[in-house]
Amino acid sequence: MKFRYKLLLSYLLLVITPIIAIGYFAYTSSVQYVKEQTRQNVVGTLKQAHDNVMEKMKVIERVDNQIYLDQSLQQLLHKTYSPYESYQITKESLTPKLDSVLNLASNDMLLDIFVLNSTLPEIYYTKPGDVSPIIGKRFELYRIDRIVNENWYLQFMLAKEQSLWRQVDRDVKYGNVSLLQKLMHFQTVSTIGIMRIAVSMSDLFGDLDYNRNEQDTPKFWVVNDSEGNRIYESSQNPIPEDWQTHPDRYLLEQQPLEGMNWNLAVLVPLQELEKGAHKVRNLTFFICLASFGLLAVISTAVSNYFSKHIKRIVFSLHSFKEGRFSKRIPYSGRDEFAQISIAFNEMAQNIEELIQEVYVGNLRKKEAELEALQAQIKPHFLYNTLSSISRLSRLGETEKLHQMVNGLAAFYRLTLNQGKSMIPIHKEVEQVQAYIDIQKIKQMDRLEVSCDIPFPLLNYDTPKLILQPFVENALEHAMFGDKLHIRILAQQEGSNIVFKIIDNGIGMSKERLREVGDRAEAGYGIRNVDERIRLQFGEAFGVSLHSGLGIGTTVKIVIPAYRES
Repeated sequence: MKFRYKLLLSYLLLVITPIIAIGYFAYTSSVQYVKEQTRQNVVGTLKQAHDNVMEKMKVIERVDNQIYLDQSLQQLLHKTYSPYESYQITKESLTPKLDSVLNLASNDMLLDIFVLNSTLPEIYYTKPGDVSPIIGKRFELYRIDRIVNENWYLQFMLAKEQSLWRQVDRDVKYGNVSLLQKLMHFQTVSTIGIMRIAVSMSDLFGDLDYNRNEQDTPKFWVVNDSEGNRIYESSQNPIPEDWQTHPDRYLLEQQPLEGMNWNLAVLVPLQELEKGAHKVRNLTFFICLASFGLLAVISTAVSNYFSKHIKRIVFSLHSFKEGRFSKRIPYSGRDEFAQISIAFNEMAQNIEELIQEVYVGNLRKKEAELEALQAQIKPHFLYNTLSSISRLSRLGETEKLHQMVNGLAAFYRLTLNQGKSMIPIHKEVEQVQAYIDIQKIKQMDRLEVSCDIPFPLLNYDTPKLILQPFVENALEHAMFGDKLHIRILAQQEGSNIVFKIIDNGIGMSKERLREVGDRAEAGYGIRNVDERIRLQFGEAFGVSLHSGLGIGTTVKIVIPAYRES
């Protein structure tokens, strides 16, 4: 048998085996990938729904905390009054205070307060017929004698928790749920009553209702964790009747609701997934068949034409593939293989030169970008501080002027760092402390800063000026009220170091947080620090933000545990 036929047969054997293996692997991997993507999408959808429910619960809990922590309200509920005083206190103090607290929430709710104080008058509304007691936002005041024999009251008083989410009294009948809270008098450390905030479950879980009833739409419901009973189910998107008898047709995920003995569950039909798997199978089979036919034709042509010279070319190509670009194909004669050899040798020479040029050029570009980014951040703080120094000089504040000049000198001594872009973390901490000292002179008693960085992390290196811009952002944008507290934390997570700058300022709405999180829309300081970290260490590192309106903002900075030496 001629060599070209042996070569052809060997090609066909080598082609068909990997095609079958790769086809099978591609099919199974694709189906598994589709399943995993579906599961991740379901988990993401469930988490989003869970976060929406928890956010609504937090609104109710804020109303609860506003009453629970109000010591003036404790005094009003605890103090003994004469009949006239009781009337005056209720009208002028107690009622306005409770009305203002109810206005913190956007949805309807019923606030019931049961007190031990028998000198306070009861305030309640007559319910028209057999309807839900939640009509708008309102409160009721009762003496605790009305509920001392109720089972839910006795169970709650025996519980260790100060507050619980439960369905009590007629909540199940009317589709409500209540947040129970024990009221304490902080001075005497004694119980003065209990509070119950009832809200409609449709208000709490209303976001789970989809406006369409399609077969592939996720189905949400709330289930009792201990008994498995359905507590709430979307009326517009009900659970299929066959999901328990045919569980293989559905994907089920659950997530507990913190503070409740309930789980949020989502059910997704797998019909679309099965259709996708059939399409992947057919496409994989077609590609494998077409690949085999094409490779068989190519193998025939190659074996006939290149059998004499293939070994020499393959050897040179393997050397080229392994990175030995200095390897050249020896040639003689003037046929096509000689021309291929000449072209290959010229290509190898050009690629070798281009690799060197591109590699060196990228290094220079990266260094230039780092230097340019660092140069941008220096004037911003200097302008503001010099303006403050000028103002202190005009006012004759000599001691403060001296402190601010010393702080500015320390800040720029650490910033310049002999022209180095990387500094030890302990110098970065000193640098931000110098900035804070300057700001405390400006802010007087309005600024509190705490720093918690473990000692072993202080000797690792970091790009300089990654903490100060976020402290400055907090001072410019987060402060409201009398004081702003900023915490600077660091911890090691595996091979990474994670910094967190946490403030208790005004925070950001979800829309604003999305805008700031967009690198194209991010503020100057955020974008600057994020780009410098990514240029230095790669796309796996950088800056992320978490915030809640009225709660505060947390900036998370991730860098590798790195020592330049």
